[in-house]
Amino acid sequence: MNNDFRSNAMFSTEILSHPGGYRTPWHSHHPGQLWRIQTGLLVIETQQGRAVVPAKHIGWIPPGQQHAAFAESAVEGCAIYLDPEHCAALPGAPALFEPDDLTHALFSRVSAGGSEGDPRKLALLLDELALAPQVRYYLPVPTDSRLKRVVRHLLQFVDDNQTVENHARQAGMSVRTFNRRFRAGTGMNFVNWRQLARVMQAMEWLAAGKPVGWIALSCGYSSVSAFIEVFRAWTGKTPGQWAVKDVPFGRR
Repeated sequence: MNNDFRSNAMFSTEILSHPGGYRTPWHSHHPGQLWRIQTGLLVIETQQGRAVVPAKHIGWIPPGQQHAAFAESAVEGCAIYLDPEHCAALPGAPALFEPDDLTHALFSRVSAGGSEGDPRKLALLLDELALAPQVRYYLPVPTDSRLKRVVRHLLQFVDDNQTVENHARQAGMSVRTFNRRFRAGTGMNFVNWRQLARVMQAMEWLAAGKPVGWIALSCGYSSVSAFIEVFRAWTGKTPGQWAVKDVPFGRR
C-alpha cells in the first residue's frame, strides 16, 4: 500500500495503491471517505451488505461506518477524507456514484491540491456529487440468521444453482415464508439477489483479467450467451465492454 497523505483542516487526500489479494480488517474512519478507483475493482463490506466499487466510479463511506475492503485485482486510485462537519450533503449510508466528466475533473483537482487544495473546489465537488446518479452494485445481507447462512453460502459458491425450494428447506421455512422474509430482509426477491451476486462476482473476475467463458461457467450459467444477457441487464454493458481499461475519466 502506498500512503501519500496531504491534508488541511477540511479534508485530506491519500493515493491508493494495493496489490491483488489486498484485504483490510474491519475498521472505521472518523472522517467521511470518498474514493475513486482508476484501475481495478474494490469490494466493500459492511454489516448490512456488500458493494463493489469499479474503476471510474466514486465510492462513499460516511464517518464512523464500520467496514472492510478487499480486492482480487491490483487497485490504483485516490481517496479524499472529509471532516465530519462537511459531510452533510452526502448520503448517510455507503453509496456509489457514476460521475460525469465535470465531477471527475473536480475530484482530480481536489485530490491533486492536497494541503493547498481550494475549499471552493471541494464545495463544487460535493454539489456535483449530490446531483450525480447513484448505482446499486450493492447486495444487502438479511439479519435473519437462517437467511444469512443462505446468502453467505451463495456469496462463496456463486455457481450454486439450487432452487429456491431447496434453499427454503435448508433454512427450515416454507417457500412462501422464505420468499417473504428474504424480500423483507433485503428489499429484493431471491432470484434478483442471486443474479446481482453473480454479476458483482463477475465484475471482480473481469477486473482480474479472467476470460468471459470461464466466468460464465464459474457463475453457474450453462452458456456464455445466457451470462452476457444477465450481465447486460444489470449493467447496460456486455462483459467485454465492461472490461475495457485505460479509458479517460468520464462516462464509458
